[in-house]
Order: sequence, then C-alpha cells, then structure tokens
Amino acid sequence: MDRSLKALFLVLPCALFSMAASTALAEQPPNVVLIFVDDLGYGDLGCYGATKVQTPNIDRLATEGRRFTDAHSVSAVCTPSRYALLTGKYPLRAKNGEGVWGPAPITSPLLVDTEKLTIADVFKQSGYDTAVIGKWHLGFKEGSNEWQEPLRPGPQDLGFDYYFGMPVVNSAPPYVYVENDHIVGNDPDDPLVLLGRNRDGATPITPIPPEAAQRSPNRFGGAKEAHKQFNDYQVGTTFAKKAVEWIEQRNKKPFFLYLATTNIHHPFTPAKRFQGTSQCGLYGDFIHELDWIVGEVLACLDDNGLSDNTMVIFTSDNGGMFNHGGQAAFKAGHRQNGELLGFKFGVWEGGHRVPFIVRWPGRVEPGTVSDQLLGNVDMLATFAAVTEQEFDKTQLGDSVNMLPAMIDDPDVPVRDHLVLAPHKGTHLSIRHGNWMYIPRQGSGGFGGRKLGDHTFAGPPAASFVGSINSDIENGKIREDAPPAQLYDLASDRAQTENLYRRHPDVVEKLSSLLKQYSSQIKRSDSGNARRPEGDPAKKTPAGPSPRTAAFDFESGKLAPWKIVEGDFGHPLGSRSEFFRSQREYNKQGEYYLTTLEPSPTAERGQDSQTGIIVSPLFIPATGSMTFRVGGGRGSATYVALCTADGKEVEQARGVNDQVMQNATWDLTPYAGQKMYLKVVDKSTTGWGHLTVDDFQFDAEVLNEYPKIASRRE
Repeated sequence: MDRSLKALFLVLPCALFSMAASTALAEQPPNVVLIFVDDLGYGDLGCYGATKVQTPNIDRLATEGRRFTDAHSVSAVCTPSRYALLTGKYPLRAKNGEGVWGPAPITSPLLVDTEKLTIADVFKQSGYDTAVIGKWHLGFKEGSNEWQEPLRPGPQDLGFDYYFGMPVVNSAPPYVYVENDHIVGNDPDDPLVLLGRNRDGATPITPIPPEAAQRSPNRFGGAKEAHKQFNDYQVGTTFAKKAVEWIEQRNKKPFFLYLATTNIHHPFTPAKRFQGTSQCGLYGDFIHELDWIVGEVLACLDDNGLSDNTMVIFTSDNGGMFNHGGQAAFKAGHRQNGELLGFKFGVWEGGHRVPFIVRWPGRVEPGTVSDQLLGNVDMLATFAAVTEQEFDKTQLGDSVNMLPAMIDDPDVPVRDHLVLAPHKGTHLSIRHGNWMYIPRQGSGGFGGRKLGDHTFAGPPAASFVGSINSDIENGKIREDAPPAQLYDLASDRAQTENLYRRHPDVVEKLSSLLKQYSSQIKRSDSGNARRPEGDPAKKTPAGPSPRTAAFDFESGKLAPWKIVEGDFGHPLGSRSEFFRSQREYNKQGEYYLTTLEPSPTAERGQDSQTGIIVSPLFIPATGSMTFRVGGGRGSATYVALCTADGKEVEQARGVNDQVMQNATWDLTPYAGQKMYLKVVDKSTTGWGHLTVDDFQFDAEVLNEYPKIASRRE
C-alpha cells in the first residue's frame, strides 16, 4: 500500500488529548529531538549519580527538564528495543508473532512492517520533516539482505525522509555508512561484496587496540572507498555533524530528529580529543564523547532560536554491559548500572532500567524528578499526543500516552504494567505497580562466567561487583532458591530479596497476567517459537553403530577430536532441553559436540565463543556419511569435510534453530583418500554457533591428525 494511502486510512480526525495538555501545547507545532543512545547504564551519568565521568550537557537537560527514575527499555537487547521504540509494540509481536529477541544479524531483512504505524509516521502525517541519524540495526530489504543497492525497504519506507548512519552496530560489519538507501562512497566498479566464511579478501578496517573491546572481523570485500570513509574514531563526531547540519536545513518547518548514537556500545573508540578525559578509562571517555554530541545538538538549537519550541528526549536502548570496557571502568570505581542488579541482555533491573530525561521549555517544569513507570514503547502514543493526533487503539499497540507524566504531575500511575524482555524468551517478565515478576531463576541474559569474559554477567558477575541477592551465593544460584522471582521495587530497587515464597497471591496474579502476553507468541506444535526448516532429526538413544566408523561423543570426552584454534568452555554438551524453548534436545544418546555452551551449568549459550575443532584423519570407503547439525546458518558457522591438505569439499550448517537437522554427504568421490571433519565457529553474532552429533560412515579411522597446529594435545 502506498504510504500516503496508508496515512489516509490510519489517521482519524485530530482531537485534543486533554484540556490540560491542549493549553500547554504551543500554537506553533513543537520540534522533537529523540536522542536514543546505546548501552548507557542507569549509573553512567552525573545526574544519575556517576562520579568518575562528567556529563554537563546531559545534566543540563535534567536541570532544565524532568528526570525519570523508573523508565525502562522494554527489551534489554538492542534490536528488539529499537523495534519497540519505533512501533509502539512489544518485541514479542514482531515477525507475525514470532518475536524479535536478539540483535539483528548482518543479513537481516527489515524487521518492521512497512504497513504499520511508526513514530516517524506520526510526525510525517502532521506535516513534519523527519530524519534518523545514527545506528539503525533493524535490517534492510526483504528476505536475506545481501547488501546490493538500493537498500529498500528501509528507514525511508517507515516514515523517515532522510537516513544517514551505521546500518548494523559498530562492532559488526559492514563497516560503512549508509545514506538513505545507498552505501556512502560505494563504487559500481568496486561494489560491496559479502564474502561469507572466506575473509581472505576482506577490505581492511580501522585498527583498534585490545582495550577498546571486542569487534567482529570484516566479512565484506570491495567498496574500498566506502570503507575508507568509515573510521571508528570518527563515528560519534560524524553523527553529531550530520545532526546539526540537518537541523539547520529545516527552514522553519517543524521537524522530528531521531538521533541514535553508537556511543557507548563497544568497541570504545572515542575521538582523540576525548581519550584520557574521564576517570574510568575508554568506557568513561566514550561517555564524555556522548555528552559532547548532546552538547552539539543543544548548542545548535540555541544558536538557531529553536530551543524554546523543541522537545528533547534523552534515553538508552538498554542497560550497561559488563564487557571488557565495563570491567575496566568498574576497577576504576565506576558502577555503570549504579546499585541495580544485573546487566544488558538480562531481565534484572540493570538490564533495562535506563536514564530518561525530557526537556520542553515552558511545558516541562525544570529541575523536576518523576517516579512514574514508563517504557520506550510509549513514545508512539506520546508523540501522537504531542502532535494532537488521535489514533485507533489497535494502531498504538502497547503504547501508552505518557505526556501527562512529562508535563504534569499525576497523582496516580499513568501506566498500569509493563512487559519486559531479556534475550532469553523463557524469562519474559512483567512489572505491575511496585512488583516485578520473573518466571524463572537467573536473569535470562549473557552467560559469561568469569572476569575477562566479554559476556560476563548473571550470578557470577553480580557477586563479583558486590550485588546482594537472596538467590545467589558465591556466584551461583542457591540450590534452595525459589523457581521464580518476585521483587518489591518500591522498597528494594536493588533486588536484594526474592519474595516469591512470601506472596503467593501476587505471584499467581502476575503469572496469570504474564501468560496473557507469553501465550500470544507464535509457536509450532512442539512449542518452539519458530518452526525449523530443513529436515529435523529425531531424538534417538545411544547404541552400537551399524557402520565401521562413528563419532557420537558418547565417551563424554572430546577425544579423539581436538580444539586447534580458539576457546570453547564446554565443547561436549549433555543437556536434555534446549536453552531457549526448553524443548527436548533432539540428540543421539547423551552427548553432542557444541560451540555454544560456556559451562555445564550455563544459564544460556555464548555465541561469543569462536574457534575450530577437528576430527582425526580417516580413510573412507564408498557410501554415505550421515550426521545431524544445528545452530546458525551463517557463513561463519559450519561443519566441513576436508581433504588431508585442508581443502573443504563439503559443508553443512544449521537453519538458525536449536533443532539439529539430518544431513548426508556422499563419500564415494573421496574413497581411499585421507579426510577429516572440521567444525568451524567464527561468528559472535546471533545464531553464531553450531552443534553436531552422530557421524555414521564406513572408514578406517587413523591415529593421526591434519597438519594444523593443535593448542590442546
């Protein structure tokens, strides 16, 4: 449907949202600047208690506006958080009810339905100029995005007139800018090419030191000029410049700017002028650059006489992540999430309670603080009120108009409850009044278990930073801990005491309310949130092989396979249920080979593990090899059949599902040759892992290995 027709059918006649609000609104439509930052924790700003960083520009917003203490991103993960912000719908409703739970992969299509109302539509339909500058991370095109121009559908199909920014995330390729639907600096004679697993021809990118934290290698070749124009240390200053330029070009027309910074997501690459300016390393320096970006936008509004009629909202996509930079900052005395329990990706408060500041001169009382409950999903209905438009309730989805909480001082909560999602769907949780109910143990977030892990989180990290929680002892969930969690956040914002067993009536009420949402997630007949493609293997017991050779891992030991590159915390899994869906593992016997599990007791998998595992050499006879494979379908995760000199002659991979698929290779062309199997995991993004099991074939297995240097004999 054409977007102009969409507007005609969607918009109902304008109406005043309330007498109080109508008298507060200016005759001239207000401009709106929404600054949506990345991975900024509740304790990362001076106005929220930080002492090791200085944020005068953001603190100025709080002094001149209203600071919220109970604001949340409805997802603790970047992509679903952005989905909720733009659409006014909980991320569990995305993809026709399957939900969006993790970061969008490099090849993701556009995840937002172009036929549905967005925050940009709201402003566009009220005569505004609209732009998004900065991080997108919601995909482009339909189907798999292979990065061929034009990149449509994209932001311009969701109500934005203009887009300039980082297409995915600053820690993942392609390391280029996109403007509207084209790659900046792309040359038809040297196009951007997705290389897949072979990165030998990848175009060089900005070198960064290890202390800047993790960044995935480039997987794209070509587009040398486009890559040259992208410098990690200039991303923040580039976005600030583009935002200022766009505002200055508006020519008195009302405008909406969605500025989505990459600060302070890893890698921490502030411009040179900010390096060494904080008291907590590169993490704090990156916050200082963020504060400067905000200052540039505020100065632009001042210089152009726009401040008095511009609503500025500042917030974050999720809580702080305790990665390498966060750990270094903590060592220097900085607590990124303040007193809150947990970190990004998890459903404890540190994962999703975020700074939220609104300034609107003459409308929002300066220097005020509000404890009203709100979520980023509420921006759609709030912006409809700001522009004095009225929409059907179904169009606003899960969004609640929070303008009364911004410009007035309501005696009662404007929002009754809020659904909060971590990365792990099993931990979808609900906030109701002062109560927070989590239906499982733990946080449902990252699973790194020791200091130095990029994904250090959960109970081990909570204990390390000194957080007290009645379910946790020595970095582990206590054996006698309740099966779920209930917290009274009015008296215990730090979530020190699980009240699950003390208030069964509250648990029953909130569990019932939560089920109204979780039951809407589309599931297959077997209960998984996605129906697997391919040919799912059946779970079978261990037994003698009818073939002359087999690798079924039933010894419980990795041998005779070897890790020859990288690190895998727990390469042989024995779980009975999948991490996310809790369905029964469709394995053969008890054990399987995995690149996902950091430990036997991990709360979730860890895609950040990478490396290579190989089998011993074998000499196959004619016939087929059967096996099962699960996990990611990406080009950087696969199992390969290799000749002795390392040539890969066959490959197989999962279908972005936990369910292992049946696979078969014909060994006849390789009969009599020395061969080996290689499991490759070079991915650190969503579905960046592999599981394999039950290799059955006819061969002579040798007591020797391919000539690959082994780190573990």
